Amino acid sequence: MIVFYELKDLCIDIIDCPHSTPKWLNEGIPVIRNYNISGGQLDLSKLSYVDEETYESRIKRAKPVENDIIISREAPMGEACLVPGNFKCCLGQRLVLLKVDKEKCNPHYLLYALLSPYVQTQIKRINQTGSIVSNLNIPDLKKLVIPYIKDNQNNIAQCLEVLNKKIFNNNKINKELESMAKTIYDYWFLQFEFPNEDGKPYKSSGGKMVWNEELKREIPEGWRVGRLNEFIMQDKGGDWGKATKEGKYTKKVTCLRGADFPSICGNAKLEAPERFINEKNTFKILKRGDLIIEISGGSPTQSTGRICYINTNVLKRFKNELITSNFCKAVNLIDEDFMYWFYNLWNKLYYSGVFFKYEGKTTGIKNLLFEMLCRDYPIIIPDVNLIKKYNHKIEKLFDVIQENLLENAELSSLRDFLLPLLMNGQIGFKEYT
Repeated sequence: MIVFYELKDLCIDIIDCPHSTPKWLNEGIPVIRNYNISGGQLDLSKLSYVDEETYESRIKRAKPVENDIIISREAPMGEACLVPGNFKCCLGQRLVLLKVDKEKCNPHYLLYALLSPYVQTQIKRINQTGSIVSNLNIPDLKKLVIPYIKDNQNNIAQCLEVLNKKIFNNNKINKELESMAKTIYDYWFLQFEFPNEDGKPYKSSGGKMVWNEELKREIPEGWRVGRLNEFIMQDKGGDWGKATKEGKYTKKVTCLRGADFPSICGNAKLEAPERFINEKNTFKILKRGDLIIEISGGSPTQSTGRICYINTNVLKRFKNELITSNFCKAVNLIDEDFMYWFYNLWNKLYYSGVFFKYEGKTTGIKNLLFEMLCRDYPIIIPDVNLIKKYNHKIEKLFDVIQENLLENAELSSLRDFLLPLLMNGQIGFKEYT
């Protein structure tokens, strides 16, 4: 039987986060921030850190411990996750810590209740009636009505947790695989320790280095300085099309935007819209080996310049053929075997801040001067056979990443289907003897 409680009745305490921004460090004690929480999971891949003194200051009201729930107050509202075991952390801004009354409620059950459509609908109502920047304040949070099933609570929590753990483990595997690809790239193309003819690291084994006057540094013999546009065969551009089928706009496609890149190459929820394009623009449809680059964006985290790859398993994730929006640029390379090398090279430039030198502005929106960057910025071009060797070495890693993301989408769909049915008591659990 379902009964309903306000959230405050299922918690020992509900504690708001410190309303201050600490001094961030590259290492130390992790701070959970709102972007670390998505789909009931805690993403530990992009953590911020503070020192011991700051940590002690931020836990004065309450110390996060295993099976406490963290819920976001804004940007976005209502995302929630559990604090994992043996994990020392504190909270950033815009988060609230829930100390669950374990005698009344299983913390895992309460987490999924908070993520259920029943509770999320209440949060959306608060969002719609809020100010310009909506905020889930503490009084409203305490009054959230929670569907409560006493008898099958542990079974419900266990069922949903199995799905979430598999999603979590897939994401963890993907981070390791992507890290491996980046490490190999750095080792081969930045440290010049690619395998020589004997399979030993080139530079540290005495491989010949030659001075390059343009770069004012040494590079491996046989390598040269060139430009990015040497590797681009075709600029497909983008096409936003129309929302509905009309006139010559009859070709149904899924349109990838810059906002969708994290869901293609990471673990965010995929929400790419369906559009209709003119039949004459079907040459813009994305194929295996294409790369998409966001050329316009206004994100404070510098979305301009983000890159996304298209491989066979990416294409399998969509029922429609793919295209990209006008704010992005799709390109294909002169050789498909250059894709992952180019992808990692571009990311190195992106995170190094090189693109800031090639940004223009139109009505306040950042625009990447793509053609100028590809024409003018000098890059080190390795031996072509080494590029292909790298591509073949890590291709399987990126295939597995996409296979895991496809499985995650199916698991998430199953979880989201089961969640309201379990919470409403429409399906239950059989007893076996």
